[in-house]
Amino acid sequence: DNIVGTKEASGDMNQIARIIQGAPDFKVWSGDDNQTFLMMSMGGYGVVSVVSHLVGNQIKHMMGLLLEGDVEGAASEHRRLLPIFLGMFTESNPIPVKYAVNQVGMKVGNPRLPMIAPSDKAMAHVDELLSQYDIDLPVTA
Repeated sequence: DNIVGTKEASGDMNQIARIIQGAPDFKVWSGDDNQTFLMMSMGGYGVVSVVSHLVGNQIKHMMGLLLEGDVEGAASEHRRLLPIFLGMFTESNPIPVKYAVNQVGMKVGNPRLPMIAPSDKAMAHVDELLSQYDIDLPVTA
């Protein structure tokens, strides 16, 4: 009675569709940034996001377009954001995004053990992604 929804990150879109279809009042949040557009298109409620730490207003814009019925606009925004969605998961979460938010001025420190700093290759990839996107959240000193 107290459970109103779930975060779904299985990647199984058939399972997600069955949950949404079978329980229309039960909210389903995407647990994968790269699946938010697809899940919301099927009736999902929103997202529990990792990448929103970097491009949250842009994700909100994509979701708003979808909710307004502008599927083409939302799909275009999703495709534009897809590289950063995927890029933040090139190593175990939260390693890449923690590196990224440190790079843009949000001093959150290093990953805690047993996680370690990202590889040089991952850092270079994240740096490249950061140069391609407007980081839209305010950073305090």
